[in-house]
Amino acid sequence: MDLKDAKFLLEELKSNECACGNHKKEGNSFCYSCYSNLPNDMQKALYLRFGQGYEEGYEEATEWLKIWEWE
Repeated sequence: MDLKDAKFLLEELKSNECACGNHKKEGNSFCYSCYSNLPNDMQKALYLRFGQGYEEGYEEATEWLKIWEWE
């Protein structure tokens, strides 16, 4: 992962807005609605640390939500 991607992910975590546009808690990857609609394995991946799988988990969850929830 390059520095630009890491900065983007950190800003997303600091944000109060989910990628879907709803409110989310700072420090959470997604709002409750989006998070609860993810399959269990994708939810678990969002608890991994940076450099240990979080980045891939976030990307996979975002792609899944784009297809199944946000369209």
